[in-house]
Amino acid sequence: MAPPQCVHGCGGNRGMNYKYADTPESIRMAVREVASRDAVEGILLCAAPDDGLDEWLDPFLRELDVSVFGGVFPEVIHDGENKGSGAVICGLSSEPHVTTIRGLSGADPDYTSTLDADLPLDGYETAFVFVDAYATNIQEFIESLFRTYSVELNFIGGGAGTLEAEQHPCLFTNEGIIEDSAVMAAVESPVTLGVEHGWREIAGPFRVTDADGSTLRRLDGQPAFSAYKSAVDEHAESELAADDFFETAKAYPFGIARMDGEQIVRDPFEVTEEGGLDCFGAIPEGEFVHVLKGEPESLIDAARRAKTEARDSDTPVEGLFFFDCISRVLYLEDKFERELSAVKTDDTPMIGALTIGEIANDGYGHLDYYNKTAVVGAAEEV
Repeated sequence: MAPPQCVHGCGGNRGMNYKYADTPESIRMAVREVASRDAVEGILLCAAPDDGLDEWLDPFLRELDVSVFGGVFPEVIHDGENKGSGAVICGLSSEPHVTTIRGLSGADPDYTSTLDADLPLDGYETAFVFVDAYATNIQEFIESLFRTYSVELNFIGGGAGTLEAEQHPCLFTNEGIIEDSAVMAAVESPVTLGVEHGWREIAGPFRVTDADGSTLRRLDGQPAFSAYKSAVDEHAESELAADDFFETAKAYPFGIARMDGEQIVRDPFEVTEEGGLDCFGAIPEGEFVHVLKGEPESLIDAARRAKTEARDSDTPVEGLFFFDCISRVLYLEDKFERELSAVKTDDTPMIGALTIGEIANDGYGHLDYYNKTAVVGAAEEV
């Protein structure tokens, strides 16, 4: 069996401790090897979907004597490549304070009581946050985070799961693989963020007159699919149809208007029986939304801007974390490698995942759950 692949920056006590491995045995070997290094106090583990992953990884996580967190994502990012198999393992120089929030689809969506409000006072500066992308209270959880920490922590992460649109265990901790939850791992290392999407307005604004969480029922009093279809059909090459909805809709997301920052992008992914639209992420009733459209160049330029924002000072950067939306891959197809190239730099290791929704502060104090957005984190020390 092939040994785990070791890449630039994976050896020694300086630089980013990271590896990519692509088989169950090599992933276990890589995690143990990275965890054994003197400079490593915790493990970030991002894995791509694989049949049987639960069977071998769950007991392995429970046996680890080092703090571990992460999740299953549609694809993982290793330097300049996106990979649909295997896992990226990153060793962290400070021990993460890991909080698990279970029941993210529960009846009580106020999660502030489960969060330690003293983390900033204890020296933590950054929190990785991963959520089950198919949980129903993600937006409420994000709001609980902001109420608790405001701008005292920087947040970076995204939605875990697969593109099967079904809920499965997808988040990693020392408790094993869990579902319908959120995992927050606070670290002492400062991470500077860049958040950009590159989509532009083509129709709207429409007022959200009926919505329930992530289900958009009516826009300007009309059934949401009808209003959306009318807007998209004016711009799309083929007529939007309900039976292959996402094939066209992936190029036309919604944007929630915001006064002083990037619009929050929301991906509609299917039509409900009542003529509404199910989206990744909530669209609150009373908000105004636009229909957006992107071009490959505008999306690639946005990712480049996100990297520039994250590295906008002369402070040395030890590593880049890149959490990008899987729907950008589905839209850009073979051009997505150009987006990765726009973020990667030759002198800085880069790892991350292609997520189902992205979580980040945008530099203006906003903490949001985004879709179709590029999030880059530049870490002074990993």
